[in-house]
Amino acid sequence: MPVFCRQKGAECRVKKIYWDDRVRKAFFFICLAVSFAAIWAYNFMTPLMSDDLLFQASDYRSLLDIFRQEYKQYMTWTGRSVLQIILKIFSLTPKWVFDLCNSFCFVALTLLIYCNVKDRKKYDVFLLVLINLCVWNFSVDFDQTVLWLGGACNYLWGVVILLGFLTLFRYCLDSGERIKKTVPVSVMLFFFGILAGWGNENTSGGGILIALLFSFLYFRKEKKVYPWTAAGIAGMAAGFLAMVAAPGNKARGALMKADEAYSGFMVYVSRGLKINKAVNAYMMIYIVLICLICAYLLYKGRKLEELADTFIFCLAGLATSYVLILTPEPMPRAYFGANIFFAIACIQMIQRIREEDTLLIALKTGGIVAATVWMFFSYTENGANLARILREVKEREAYILEQTSQGNYDLTLPMLRPEFQTKYSFMYDNDISMEDDFWMNEVFRMKYGLNSIKAVPREEWEEGQ
Repeated sequence: MPVFCRQKGAECRVKKIYWDDRVRKAFFFICLAVSFAAIWAYNFMTPLMSDDLLFQASDYRSLLDIFRQEYKQYMTWTGRSVLQIILKIFSLTPKWVFDLCNSFCFVALTLLIYCNVKDRKKYDVFLLVLINLCVWNFSVDFDQTVLWLGGACNYLWGVVILLGFLTLFRYCLDSGERIKKTVPVSVMLFFFGILAGWGNENTSGGGILIALLFSFLYFRKEKKVYPWTAAGIAGMAAGFLAMVAAPGNKARGALMKADEAYSGFMVYVSRGLKINKAVNAYMMIYIVLICLICAYLLYKGRKLEELADTFIFCLAGLATSYVLILTPEPMPRAYFGANIFFAIACIQMIQRIREEDTLLIALKTGGIVAATVWMFFSYTENGANLARILREVKEREAYILEQTSQGNYDLTLPMLRPEFQTKYSFMYDNDISMEDDFWMNEVFRMKYGLNSIKAVPREEWEEGQ
């Protein structure tokens, strides 16, 4: 019994619970602060790269220019207008603005996953830590989808907007008759739905499927359909159609099809096999855990209906993955949304392990603590490598500016040291190469106005200085 509790009985127990809640709340917000600081440090140490370097800020003199340029891109390359506008806004601001906002967006992702997991305690610290461990370690191409400016705006921000809508949509479904202001809620969900549907082609489609399935479950139970339910789904559908109807999608699709080795029926077989490989690589750890815990819960007497929300996110994850069979081979980061859907499903299953299952609770708690300790060492090691990469990138840029200021436009430049490579940096896929016609060499020539570039290993470059 706590020392501050001077009374006996039920009143004392209430005071003890209140103290526990305060401590849990404090730890919860400490975890959020640590999560923000951790991702901000990695964002700060991730330099601009790839397409970021080709952005021409001089083309944008007013806010209207952002929409003019986006309309041009909508007609010629891609229909992801909402996310591309976000990208253009951040490209026009100092890098620290993106670092700050992107860190808040990442924390928002963990909180939205948290809100979509049921059977949680108030200020459930272990659940929040589990979510962070899953996203940090099992997300698809974390370096590209979360840290890289161009990739984060297209994938992290797209998933956050989508999950934000789905979380609000599920809250409205759970509230049902308690929602009195039907018209304002309907209008809000419609326009929010447009933003959610106008994200990534396959992820937004999976989001529409999730909204439809949860609406069906609610109708099956309550025999009611509210106006805001239809408005939200209609908004998603409108945004999705506006995205996929973009004329630029045809041009991009034709370019990607030209690189495929097969034609006719065999092209779909080839795509299907590649999707199987991607699901196995990015989602299998979640699928295995879901199957094991599902079998255990059913053996313990739980009903399939109780696990419906898990199955909905699983189905959406599979649909989000396998719908890619309709498109030429995508980049691996296209599976980011499907991976997040499976993460929600898996975490929900883990959370359903009841406290009376002492052994499993002990394994769950001990596993989270052990994984957190491991993550600390992994984070510091990878963070040190990110700092080293950033140092070399800045040194190389300073050298280029120094030489061009002296009129030297034919430069020998160092590549990044291979021993600094880490899964949290996309720089090694976007570094200059000893192949003269490598595309990144051309980017450097355009960016800095160089005539030619000769790339050499860092050690050789230092010896020649």
